[in-house]
Amino acid sequence: MDPSQLYRMLVFASVVEKGSLTAAGEALNISRSMVSQHLKRLEAHCQLKLLYRTTRKLSLTQEGKQFYYYCAELLKLAKQAEASIIPSDDQLHGTIKISAPVAIGELALVPLFREFTKHYPHIHLCLLFEDRKLDLLEHNIDIAIQVGQADNEQLVAVELAEYDEYLVAGPEYLATHGSPSHPDSLPHHQWIMHSTHQLPRNCQFENSEGDKFNLQLTPFINCNTLVGTLTLAKEGLGIAMLPEHLVKQPIQEGLLRRIMPDYHLGKGGIFALHDFEDVIPARVHAMLTFLQRRLYQ
Repeated sequence: MDPSQLYRMLVFASVVEKGSLTAAGEALNISRSMVSQHLKRLEAHCQLKLLYRTTRKLSLTQEGKQFYYYCAELLKLAKQAEASIIPSDDQLHGTIKISAPVAIGELALVPLFREFTKHYPHIHLCLLFEDRKLDLLEHNIDIAIQVGQADNEQLVAVELAEYDEYLVAGPEYLATHGSPSHPDSLPHHQWIMHSTHQLPRNCQFENSEGDKFNLQLTPFINCNTLVGTLTLAKEGLGIAMLPEHLVKQPIQEGLLRRIMPDYHLGKGGIFALHDFEDVIPARVHAMLTFLQRRLYQ
């Protein structure tokens, strides 16, 4: 039998099952006109009219009813075959190894994983929270979460969220040193930098009117983790540049204050990197979909 004929039989069964050409097309991910063409070719091949079609409804001819019985069995078998290799959520199993920066992992990912494990109770999670970037192959990592820009062209990057960087400081620091209102005064303040060195950082600030200011800022304290940088800022030791999702709650609680909200450092992204090209394992695909839906929604 011509394989295309088998597909047309599945299209016919889907039309009857869904009740319309449009609904069948959506289920099969093809256009309504394509569904109609398949039906016409099927009827021409069978030399029978299988469906009465009006603008309001579909109905089977007598020959169509008999033919549908067998096509419906074919569709049922196709669904069973697919289910046998694509398990349902509660049947997915295996391990997902995820690496992430400490702050993202502890403050953003961990609160979400309870919901994930409810949906996928047989998936084991292996979590590596480190601010240094780990080699995926060397550490057998399935998904690496990266903040800023996806900078590895050899890996597939899935954007999970966008964020702004905020300038923040503790109330105690601002009470002592004053709150800057213009970029020109920023070099005179104490800076807490998320970095592994004490070298100056070149920064560009832009306000809502499009005015740009390029500054070179030298750290008073540098720290290699975002969590540490956040804590130092809350302790009143200086001004820090931190992603909005890390500082929103401390700002609401009065532990930090946002400085110069009209001046922006530019947007960054949170990405999930993986090394699967053509076929992503079902368990990994489930995690990627979950993170895209739930991270900073």
